[in-house]
Amino acid sequence: MISEIIFTTILFLEVFVIIFIIISIITPHRRFWPPPSKNSWQFYFFWAGFYYGLIAFIILGILNWNSSNTFLMLRIITGIPLFSAGSLIFIWGVATLKLDRTFGLKGNKIISNGPYKFTRNPQYLGLFFFISGFMILTSSILILISGLIGIILFIPFPFSEEPWLKQQYGKEYEDYCKKVRRFI
Repeated sequence: MISEIIFTTILFLEVFVIIFIIISIITPHRRFWPPPSKNSWQFYFFWAGFYYGLIAFIILGILNWNSSNTFLMLRIITGIPLFSAGSLIFIWGVATLKLDRTFGLKGNKIISNGPYKFTRNPQYLGLFFFISGFMILTSSILILISGLIGIILFIPFPFSEEPWLKQQYGKEYEDYCKKVRRFI
């Protein structure tokens, strides 16, 4: 019962975020992401949802560990490297970008060092590998469903950010986009 409640909550959060990201892409003047400011409802809604969703996702994985009975060694050989690589890429991206900018707040220059030399979105890429590895490790159908939706959810995020970044940094950002790919 608790697993179903957590799973349903995660799905509702994912649906709300997808709706708000689509609104941000279609109507940038009403954007949800990046948030207009640190004191906006968008900022608090997004980050409360992100942290709740991440914690709920991990708890759900623990509660449903091996519910589909996949061979453990295969899960360890594939899941741990993906999970670990994703965690490291995400942390490297946060450490390079710094916390305020990770939170979607404006900085004063383009960051193009560290993982940002290789991809414009290392944190999303890291989350992709983290979620993929966790889906394999847990061998849970509920984690597979919510994880796949979570991965799909991160694909439109850059399309919401890029117009804002072009507005903030102009030609410098456009030049950066020509040199560095969006994902890989």
